[in-house]
Amino acid sequence: MRKRNRLLVCLAAGVLILAVSATAAFGSVNGYTKYKEALKSLALETDNFTATGTMQVNYDGKEIASLQQDFAMEGQNVYSHSVSKDASGQMETYDTLLDGVRTEFNMNDKYYYQVDYGTNQDTTLASNLLGLDTDDEMANRMVNFVEIAADTVVGELKNNFVQVGKENGVTQYQIEIAQNQVPSLVNAGLSLFAYSVDASNRENYTVNFADYSATVIHNYESTTGETLPEEFKDGYSNGYDDAWYETYGDLLDKVEEVNATNWEEKYYNVLEEQGGGIVYVSEDGSYDYYADYDAFAAAHPEAVGDSLESYVGQDLNLEKVLCTFSVDDQGRLTDNHIEVTFQTTEKDGSSHTLVLTGDVTLTNYGTTTIQPLDVGDRTLITY
Repeated sequence: MRKRNRLLVCLAAGVLILAVSATAAFGSVNGYTKYKEALKSLALETDNFTATGTMQVNYDGKEIASLQQDFAMEGQNVYSHSVSKDASGQMETYDTLLDGVRTEFNMNDKYYYQVDYGTNQDTTLASNLLGLDTDDEMANRMVNFVEIAADTVVGELKNNFVQVGKENGVTQYQIEIAQNQVPSLVNAGLSLFAYSVDASNRENYTVNFADYSATVIHNYESTTGETLPEEFKDGYSNGYDDAWYETYGDLLDKVEEVNATNWEEKYYNVLEEQGGGIVYVSEDGSYDYYADYDAFAAAHPEAVGDSLESYVGQDLNLEKVLCTFSVDDQGRLTDNHIEVTFQTTEKDGSSHTLVLTGDVTLTNYGTTTIQPLDVGDRTLITY
């Protein structure tokens, strides 16, 4: 549904502008500097800490997505546990990088996956949160650019900084930005971002599959008259290990041979005949045709309503920002709360409210240790 290169460029631009505006908002020279230096230290210099965070996205008062994340770092050893929810359901994952070996699994899978970076010469292990090489000139210039951009956009927002408390060596700060204080550059960037995403989403010359692997399996069975074993189907759709491949490697070759016969061409022929539109293919290979994106979205909201991009509308404006954060006496960020409210405008002129809320708590600076994952009785798959 999307032109990936165009979307990624706009995403990068949008994220940069938001990062600049958010960072720029934090206060007077003293407060702004403290926040900026704490973020830089966490992202580029700190290699031992524990963080717990949450994020919610609400659309017209209804939660449409959420994330709970636990993260820990001990040098090049890293642990992550996340639970995400959206229109497509819930996903819970675990991931560690320990002594050069990455181990990960999804709670709903019967497999776990490992890759040994010690034997993979193409992979460089990061030693900071952003994964940047601080000795790399390109990385340093990028950091310098973002910092100068933030400083440039600060403007009168410096005066909004307020110190709200201090206790046990930790200082709390707060910043509020109203709609009339938002720099015009920010909303111009958001507007461009929203329009480009909407245009990408509405590309009316695409074939979408409900479940591509399931359709491949159905195509093979209907073409050959053979019924594939359930164990083969499960491995083909969800990933397989060496034992599975030893058993089904020859059968996999047969399935891939049939899959290479351009059986998808018939769906693109429909688009040619109709002069565009969207073809939605079910698992059994049957399909429905829709003349445009709006018709497709109305018929299959589950296919378009599971990402933030589906809610930005044709225009997007920053309405207000509330942020609180705390910095300890060593200049380290200890917690951060941010609530950002946007107004979105649809093609028909209707307006909606999109609210992003995030919280993070940072602890155990210098004392975090990473333990091996408990993978239970899952079967190992190595890369």
